[in-house]
This record gives sequence, C-alpha cells and structure tokens, in this order.
Amino acid sequence: MACRSFIKNGSRLLRPILFNRIIVNGTQDKPPFPKVLPIGLPLQNELPEVKSVPDTPPNQQVYPNMSRRLLECRGVEIVHDKLIHKQYGIIALAPGLMKESHFNTIRDMVNKRIDMERCFSIWRVDPPWHPWYFKGLNKKRGAGKGSIEYFVTPIKANRIIIEIGGTLTFDYLYRTLLAIAESLPFPAVPVSQELLDKWDAERQEIQEKNINSFRWEYLIRNNIMNCHRYTDFYDIEFARYGPKVR
Repeated sequence: MACRSFIKNGSRLLRPILFNRIIVNGTQDKPPFPKVLPIGLPLQNELPEVKSVPDTPPNQQVYPNMSRRLLECRGVEIVHDKLIHKQYGIIALAPGLMKESHFNTIRDMVNKRIDMERCFSIWRVDPPWHPWYFKGLNKKRGAGKGSIEYFVTPIKANRIIIEIGGTLTFDYLYRTLLAIAESLPFPAVPVSQELLDKWDAERQEIQEKNINSFRWEYLIRNNIMNCHRYTDFYDIEFARYGPKVR
C-alpha cells in the first residue's frame, strides 16, 4: 500500500511539471531564423574587446598630456550618424563620455543575450583614447596636472554607438538593445533603418510645410534684432540644428 500510494503521489507531483513542459514547448513562437548570414554582411559575430589604455606614440615614452577638449562632444555628429548595413543599432541623443566600463557592459550584454550565430555586431565608436586626469583627495592643489585616471571616448549627439544586424528582427532584439541604451551615461535609443527613414521624412515634411520664415537659423544668420549681441560662435555654427544644440 505504501509503495502504491507513493507511486500515485509521485505521478500527481510530476503531472504539473509535464503539463508545464508541454505548454512551454507548444507556445514557443520563436521564428526559425536561418543561421547563415546574407551575402555582404560582416562575419564578425561577437563584439571584440577594446583596449583600456591606447598605444603610446612611437616617438614618445609616455602618453602625451591633453586638455579636457570638451569641444569633441559639442554639436551634432554629421559623419557617423547613418547605419552602414541598413539594419539596427543604438544612437546617442545627447553628448557624453564613454569609459572602459561602458564598453565592457555593452560587449557583455550583446555577446551573452543575443544569438550571435544568426546576427553580427560591430563597434561604431573609437576605443578610449582621451586621457582623463584626477588628483587624489586631500592633496595640495597646483603643481601641474594630476596622473591619468582612465581614458574616455567623446561622443556627440546623433552618433551611432553599435550596429547589429543579421537574420533577427528588430522586435526580437528591441528589449536587449533598450537595456544596452539605458546602461549608457547619456540618453540613447535603439533604432532601425526604417525608423531613421521615418524621422528623416517627418523632418523633411515639417521643413517643406513650414510657412513661417522666421526660423532659428534665419534669425541667427541675419542678426534679427541684434541677436549677435547675446549669441556666441557656437550658436552661429550650429544654428541649423535649432536652439537646443550649442
């Protein structure tokens, strides 16, 4: 009797496990993405590791000192603002600085969360190259620059950070790309080529249908009401991007 009740109870305990397995296997809606990438796409599946310390110039023994050079983050990116392979990526909405930890976070999330047999991923930003100096606490001020604490990469607005593509769909990759964008030190969003084309079409439509000639660029270029008295060089340089870009 004891053995018979044990078998009966055991089968009752195993019943929900088997039931759940049948349901999970029956409701998996993953499309059968092919593992062979189309012709013309890069064969680099995983994101490579970046150097935390750049190479020293051959004619110098130590890395040269540099100023802050925050001008590298100013303005809008006009070169690396398009997707090369016309698929998916992450675009920066504001300027910022990327450290080695941000590169490692992106690399780990991409290589571990995405099926790299069915897609590719490439970097669209340079490895850290700009030295960032820091003086220790409770130290006397002055006496020149401090020691190099780490290296950073300046990022402008509208810069493509990484590019991902292959046989996977954008909806399949969106949650992973959104988590990567939220881990960056500046606002960023995942985009696709269709989304970028839609933004360009909306921007072009607004520009064509705008009947108000007093745009920000028109006011700055023509010095309306002597506005150059309150503007500087960067307001005039980036006037075509609107008042929020300086």
